[in-house]
Amino acid sequence: MPSAGQITLVFVSIALFVVGGVISLWRLRRERAWQRAAARLCMWLGVLTSLIVLVWHALGRGSWLPLEDNFDALIWLAVVLAVFVMYVQRRRPIGGLDWFVMPIVILLLIGSAVTGLTDPHAYDVKTIWSWVHRATAYGGAAAFAVAGAAGAMYLIANHRLRRKVALASGPRLGSLERLEQLTLTSVTLGFALLTIGAITGFAEMIREDRATPTAKIVLTAAVWLIYALVLHSPINPSFRGRRAAMLSILGFVLMLGVIFAVLLMPTTGG
Repeated sequence: MPSAGQITLVFVSIALFVVGGVISLWRLRRERAWQRAAARLCMWLGVLTSLIVLVWHALGRGSWLPLEDNFDALIWLAVVLAVFVMYVQRRRPIGGLDWFVMPIVILLLIGSAVTGLTDPHAYDVKTIWSWVHRATAYGGAAAFAVAGAAGAMYLIANHRLRRKVALASGPRLGSLERLEQLTLTSVTLGFALLTIGAITGFAEMIREDRATPTAKIVLTAAVWLIYALVLHSPINPSFRGRRAAMLSILGFVLMLGVIFAVLLMPTTGG
């Protein structure tokens, strides 16, 4: 179980991401160089603090393997998402991407703090099958989070174009083409990881002859089917644009349901 110091650092990380997000939103009123620098500094400090928690937690349990409990897994997922956003904003910025993804990062860290304060559920990651299952499942969730954020941005940008809203009245969210490309790229990666995670998960379940919560199976199947439709959008015009964006958001919401099913209805071995 995480120590009080580790939980405190998680809350410090949450506070840093919140402050960074507020400063970033503040730029809507008036763009200044110090605001960008301050927001970036807060977010990098948030990542650093989260990594310190992970190292501290690993030392405490005597193992460096990641994803060994849900406290550890949720922090890793938050760190991966935060680093991805900051990398994209550094290389090829998409206005407003951090405003859509960082709330997810904050919620994941809050979830890790809640599980840490109660009783974190340990995962059995001693076999290669179980480790691959955990890594691909959470990696897919991270990719779907990006797809959901890009889908939401697409819908807002499309709405503003339809209403002919002036660019000066809100954030520049990037072109519809780039947002659609980001959605499809994220879905492609997430779909591949989810497929591997589902196959290895079922194989591990059969090998150990154990039960899995029905909600987890049904939600996973629903997520897989929804993103399969999104993947076919380039060859099916009826699912391109707004529909693909809405499906990517729905898929991410269901993916959150899978994560909560794992957290709230644990079984032996995960």
